[in-house]
Amino acid sequence: MGKNGVAIARAKVSMQDLKVLQKTERLHEARWWEAEAGGRAHCYLCPRHCHIGEGQAGFCFIRVNEGGKLYSLGYASPAAMQIDPIEKKPLNHFLPGTKVFSMGTAGCNMGCFFCQNWDISKSRSDQVHSTHVPPEDVVQLAIKYGCPSIAFTYNEPTIWGEYVIDICAAAKEYGLNTVMVTNGYVTYEAFHDIYDHVDAANVDLKAFTEGFYGKITLTHLAPVLETLQWLKTETNVWFELTNLMIPTLNDDPEETRKLADWVVENLGPDVPLHFTAFHPDFKLQDKPRTPPETLHRARRIAREAGVHYVYEGNILSEGANTACAGCGTLLIRRSWHDVLENRLRNGCCPKCGQEIPGRWANAKGGTPGKAAAKASGLMAEKYGEINL
Repeated sequence: MGKNGVAIARAKVSMQDLKVLQKTERLHEARWWEAEAGGRAHCYLCPRHCHIGEGQAGFCFIRVNEGGKLYSLGYASPAAMQIDPIEKKPLNHFLPGTKVFSMGTAGCNMGCFFCQNWDISKSRSDQVHSTHVPPEDVVQLAIKYGCPSIAFTYNEPTIWGEYVIDICAAAKEYGLNTVMVTNGYVTYEAFHDIYDHVDAANVDLKAFTEGFYGKITLTHLAPVLETLQWLKTETNVWFELTNLMIPTLNDDPEETRKLADWVVENLGPDVPLHFTAFHPDFKLQDKPRTPPETLHRARRIAREAGVHYVYEGNILSEGANTACAGCGTLLIRRSWHDVLENRLRNGCCPKCGQEIPGRWANAKGGTPGKAAAKASGLMAEKYGEINL
């Protein structure tokens, strides 16, 4: 058992199996760990606090013990890369209408039965097809495809925090932004090491009961709420929240009201809150799709509680639009992940002049034209087989 009574799953695989897709000459040593007696390694990156024996992996599958040292198999080994609209993360108050270079690796530190990226998040590093892409090349690929931001997404980026930090450092040199799409399950020891380098985040607040987190995600609610409070009080990260509403499991109106009340009291009324529709996947095939009315009701409840910017996702709805919290003027009109109209003027409502919370322009200035042209040529030569 791990800290807080969470069971620790250890991968019963050999180190030879785990290194199948490790393309570097040597393994990349992990951070946030300490040696223990008998050659074990204690990983304190996330609240699971895995104690990993020689030749074994932690719950996430990609942090492995070899020779009494902990290594990250996710470093420079993305299993998925894609160009997405920023609204797909979802982020509605961060550079709307722009593209984001999105990437993920294998593994995850939660065990969600409903995972919608289960083919990579529930896989070991040797069970997915990955490409060796060092941090500097991730940035160059983003520049090549005209993306002002890079998103760490698809699986939980916390578990490949070493890679995230190095990509962020390289991105900063070229005026690119970085985004965490995360479950928020991280320790304070690692929190600032990662988030001090990140510009924006969407945190998946999966439910507002310990029962859901314990039974459906195999984790705990409290550490996620702590992460949200750290983001609010100790960083300059722009962040938004997502709550995937699963029929009968976390869609009770009373739970929605408690969640919204907590957001207003602890994070303030201006943190955008996204309620999104569930579709059956992975181990949760017995639940129906979320009815649109469930999202409409959740949005009404959250707005009544005082949340100013509440959105509906995974359905076609006016709940995707952004309106002024002061006068109600429609500011950004969306269809799914497409921005159809943006009426903001320098981040303010054109009618009443109220400032709308968010990051509406790239404060980093973007990538110089010469650097972009150079990146396009270099990456075409090096990664010509990758079609994004």
